[in-house]
Amino acid sequence: MRSIILLITLTCLLLSGCVEKEILDDLYLETGKAYDYVSQNRIRGTAVFPIYLPDKTIKNGFLSEEASSTREVIEKIERRAQQPLVRGALDVVLIGEKLSEKGIIDIADSLQRDASVGARVFLIITEGEASDVLTGNYGNRGNGIYIYNLIEHNISKRELPETNLHLFLYDYYQQGQSSYLPILRKTSDESIAISGIALLSYDKVVAKIPDEDMFFFKIMVDRIAEGSHVIKMGKNPNKPEKNIEASVTSLHSKQKIRIDRKADPVKVDVEISIRGIIKEYTGDTLGAKQMAAVENRMKADIENKCNTMIKSFQELGIDPLGIGQYQKHGVRGFDIKEWKKDIYPKADIKVKAKVKILEAGTVE
Repeated sequence: MRSIILLITLTCLLLSGCVEKEILDDLYLETGKAYDYVSQNRIRGTAVFPIYLPDKTIKNGFLSEEASSTREVIEKIERRAQQPLVRGALDVVLIGEKLSEKGIIDIADSLQRDASVGARVFLIITEGEASDVLTGNYGNRGNGIYIYNLIEHNISKRELPETNLHLFLYDYYQQGQSSYLPILRKTSDESIAISGIALLSYDKVVAKIPDEDMFFFKIMVDRIAEGSHVIKMGKNPNKPEKNIEASVTSLHSKQKIRIDRKADPVKVDVEISIRGIIKEYTGDTLGAKQMAAVENRMKADIENKCNTMIKSFQELGIDPLGIGQYQKHGVRGFDIKEWKKDIYPKADIKVKAKVKILEAGTVE
C-alpha cells in the first residue's frame, strides 16, 4: 500500500514539473479589443491590457496593427508584444461605426472559434472609431474591465437589453430574428456613456434606438429589472408655471406575442405588462386618482412609442422582437423568404400595455 501511494506521489510531482508556469506579471492579459474599418480589404485592431505598476496602481497598455483579417491583426500584435498576449481575460470587443455598417460577422465568428474566448464577451458598437473609445483612461482597474462593468450594470439595473457574443450569434443564425447591440460614445478622455442600441439586418447596422427610447425597446424584447421612465403629466393647475412629472421605475415586465395566422394580413398582438413604483412625483398630492392617471399616461406612452418603433422595423425589414420565430413555429413548411418579402411588412402588429403602480415614493 505504501509503495502504491509513493508511486502516485512521484507521478504527480513529475507531471506537475512538465506544466509550463506562467506568472501574471509576465503576461499581457487582453481585456478589450477594438476593430475599425481602414479600407475595403483592411481593418485596424487595437488591444488593451492592464499593466501592474510597483505601487500597485494599474495603467492601460495598448497595441495596434492593421491587416486584412482579424487573425492576421492578432498575429501582428503578438509579434510586437514584449510579453505573451493572453486572450482568456477578454471582456469586451468594440466595433467602429463605419465597420459595423460593412458587416461584423467575421469578427464574431473569429471570436467564437477561439477556445480561449468566452461566449459572454460583450460586442459593442461605437460612435466614431472604436480605437478612439478604447484608448481613453477610464477608472482605476483598466479600460476593458471598466467598459464591461458599465455594460453589465446597464443590463441588470437600467434599460439595456441582455446581450453578449452568444446571444448575438444565436439571433444572427435564427430565421425570423434580428440582432441588436449596445452603442458606446466617448464623452471625454475619462468618460464614456451608452448612447443607444444598434439594430442589425443580418450583420450590418441599419438603424439605432436613441438612449431616451431604450426603455421602450427593452420592455418589448427583454425582461426588465430596474428600468425607469419619466412621464410628463402636463401643467400643474395650482402652479401653471410648473409641469407635473412622474418618474416610474419598473420592477418587473413581461411580454406575450399572439399571432392570428389565418387573418389577412396576419394579425399580431404584443401584450406588455409592467409593475412599477413611482420614485418621484412633482405634483402637490399623490393619491389613488393621481396614480391611476400616471398608469393611463404610461400605458399610452408605451403603446404610442412601441407601435411607432415596430412600424419602422417593418419598413427596414428587421425583426428584433423575433415575431418571425413565432410564425415559424406555428406554420408547417415555413418559407422565410415569403415571410420577409410579403407577410411581415404588411402584418398588422399592435402593442397593448398594462401598467400597475404598486406604490409611491417621494412627492415634491
